[in-house]
Amino acid sequence: MTIPDDSGDSNESRWTNWAGNLTSVPDAIERPGSVADVQALVARSRGSTLRMIGTGHSFSPLVVNNAETLVDMSNFAKGQRKAWRWQDKGLDLVSFLPSASWAQVRDALTAPDPALPPMYLSSTGALASINATGFVAAGCHGTGWHQRTVSDFVHAIEFVAADGKLHVFSDDTTPNEMAAARVSLGTLGVITKLTLRVEPLFNLHDEEIVTATESVMGPNPQGTGGEIRPQNLHKLVTENEYVELFWFPGSGYNNGQIWIKKFNRTTEEPRDIPLRPDGWIDKMATAVMEWTSTHPLLWPPILSTTWNTINDRAKAIEAKGGFVAPAPRVFFYADQAFPILDLEVAIPIPATGPGTWDVGNVVRGWYAALNYAYKFQRDFPLTTCLHARFTRTSESLLSPAFSTAAEDRVCWMEILSAYPKSEPDANKRAQAMASHLAMINAVMADWIGTRHARPHWAKNWQYIKPHVDVKALYPQQNLAAFNSLRSRLDPGGMFVNHFLAQQGLFS
Repeated sequence: MTIPDDSGDSNESRWTNWAGNLTSVPDAIERPGSVADVQALVARSRGSTLRMIGTGHSFSPLVVNNAETLVDMSNFAKGQRKAWRWQDKGLDLVSFLPSASWAQVRDALTAPDPALPPMYLSSTGALASINATGFVAAGCHGTGWHQRTVSDFVHAIEFVAADGKLHVFSDDTTPNEMAAARVSLGTLGVITKLTLRVEPLFNLHDEEIVTATESVMGPNPQGTGGEIRPQNLHKLVTENEYVELFWFPGSGYNNGQIWIKKFNRTTEEPRDIPLRPDGWIDKMATAVMEWTSTHPLLWPPILSTTWNTINDRAKAIEAKGGFVAPAPRVFFYADQAFPILDLEVAIPIPATGPGTWDVGNVVRGWYAALNYAYKFQRDFPLTTCLHARFTRTSESLLSPAFSTAAEDRVCWMEILSAYPKSEPDANKRAQAMASHLAMINAVMADWIGTRHARPHWAKNWQYIKPHVDVKALYPQQNLAAFNSLRSRLDPGGMFVNHFLAQQGLFS
């Protein structure tokens, strides 16, 4: 199921994801608390399917497992700790259990400890509330022109495989298998511990700028006979360590404005750190977005007010020359997320020479989405934002950012629209998401068909018609190498649900 039904089923095992676009009614939801519990669960589950759930921030049916078993790892613990930092052979490391959120990983890395310096990841996502293990296993990324995806930071990983045994993979002991193990989509077994490479804690200078879209992306090719001028975008992303771009539909006509967030490492002491937003939009956004997503006539004032609030905050930060804060405060810039639908892809950015890249696909992909949103603005196909981040490519075989070209980069571009999670009428929910689905279907023809992008595993690409042939988007040698490991750890497909089996990836 991709939309919660209205059957009134009171099954206590019913699970709905955070956004509300997915539901699953398994036979049971198991909650193991230790490795021994997981091993016992696997032993008694032979012949059935197990899928692990975290905080439910995926928008695709990666964990939907109807009439089978979901495994909730939130009770998994080792004494009183779920995450801890440590050092080994000159490496700064953090280990965490599958119950840990990024907030708990952050606290473990930065808490005072007379024996260890504070540490942090060189890149991570924007929400501290997300389950960290699920984030890594699904190939999620972060941002940073010189950084790989977060999954590439994995130094060691432990699974309970289908044989009920604990298998340990690491850079030290199984270096040739790490490219397969880092992004597994939960198909190799139940992850019981992850260890990531980190570094000494650092400060970031956060600068926030609101500017005309054309000053970043160049002129809209719709008005230039197809010509693009990507020089400004190239300069922006190559001269800053971390860049994020946002376009909101309330930012005006004539291509609107882009909100730029750029972060760079600094030795400056923290200064001018803004308080967390506490305005009406932040306090009431979930309720307002859910309700108005089924009442499109209300979107014009909502979108305008939202943009004005964001613009005012960015301008206040810009007036002070930005702010300086420890990395976690800058990376985790959102305290909460709202019920949305989210489609994201990794668009390739090939290197063209020393210090130069072809960002033309990014410009064309951005305007493909923006032009559609303007063309159908009365239908409100985009009600939250268009968002872009940039990273290096990934060495992980199933990462959407995979490439053998080490100097290449990718742009993670996404379309986010509000979703009425609490609306009890399935027909109204379907109607509310129809414009978003029409937009992503149209834009994905450009992003995948022309830009050669790959969809983010955890985002809502299952709605694309005709069905995305995701298998064709990955080198066949990647799939062969991954399946070589998977067939050893799970020869019977215990950890492959119906959705994953449909993709034809796993032999």
